[in-house]
Amino acid sequence: MLRIVEICPSTRGRGGYVVLQNCGLVSVNLKGWALCSEAYLQNDPERLAQEIYIFKADEAIQPYTRVVLLHGKGEDGWTDTIDGRKAYCAYWNSPNPIWKPGARIHLLHIQGTQKVPSNEVVTVSR
Repeated sequence: MLRIVEICPSTRGRGGYVVLQNCGLVSVNLKGWALCSEAYLQNDPERLAQEIYIFKADEAIQPYTRVVLLHGKGEDGWTDTIDGRKAYCAYWNSPNPIWKPGARIHLLHIQGTQKVPSNEVVTVSR
């Protein structure tokens, strides 16, 4: 299970980052996890489009391994950390700050997709 373990907001685009860690006992696929702001809960699609990051990399995150989302520019991939372990670094590639100090960030997991046959109608209940 991925969890947010550190948030470092910045007033400079390239300085901010969020650290996730697999706190579970089994590997977790990074693909489909997302970090977003309160815009997700406030039904603000324009702001949400600018304040959501969806991990697309099909990477297995081992138990106790970290994932770092950096706001600035770079190439996604594995890197060595100062404690001799590996961390997966993803880059938002934004020249501007994404989340400012005091912002609330949510970690979401998109479970997958289920295709509905074209001849089937699905009614959403209230």
